[in-house]
Amino acid sequence: MNINEIKKDFSRYKATYIISLVTALVWFWQFASFGMQATSGINLFRSGALFGPAILQDPSQLWRLFTPIFVHIGWGHFLMNTATLFFIGRQIETIFGWQRFTAIYLLSGIFGNAMVFLLTPNIISAGASTSLFGLFAAIVGLAFFTSHPFLQQIGKTFTILIVANLAINLFSLGNVSIWGHIGGAVGGILLSAIFPPKAFKNSIPASYRLFTIIAFLVLLVAFVGLPFVR
Repeated sequence: MNINEIKKDFSRYKATYIISLVTALVWFWQFASFGMQATSGINLFRSGALFGPAILQDPSQLWRLFTPIFVHIGWGHFLMNTATLFFIGRQIETIFGWQRFTAIYLLSGIFGNAMVFLLTPNIISAGASTSLFGLFAAIVGLAFFTSHPFLQQIGKTFTILIVANLAINLFSLGNVSIWGHIGGAVGGILLSAIFPPKAFKNSIPASYRLFTIIAFLVLLVAFVGLPFVR
């Protein structure tokens, strides 16, 4: 691929390229800062991983619902998530466009991390998989809300992908909570109606869009707020 082809590819998938690059830079920053101990619990925490007690003690650290999207717990974790983002993300960006793609990626990641904060606050959690599940589920949600035959076919593929990965997650050990995956997927389904592609915007009834906006905001506030009052 020559320079002109790279430029053309970047212009088509700018969000995928930029998010992948930022994710890689954060990963290499982890190693530059902490060396071979970059993935120890304390250094994951210092890198911006999610840890509920820190937020409960100091609510100004709510930014930890965002930063874990870019923090990873090992080479395999980083490479798998970044490769998935770069290759599958391109397909999803083609459907949603770079702005909506970015919004869904970031907001579903925050939503998934908020669910982790509510349900498993005492673990250290990190990884882009909350956002990736949001992207996968956004295709499923778009197929449901629009009932478009082409999207429904693609949606079946992504449904299988989500279910298979959740099943694998049940038997996996590590610092990525299954609740983050589930939360990211729920967020992605809701966000698909909030940020639909221009071509399908009129295919989604206004009542659906209003419901999903309210549901997303109410659930997010509940996920973040409830740990402080229980």
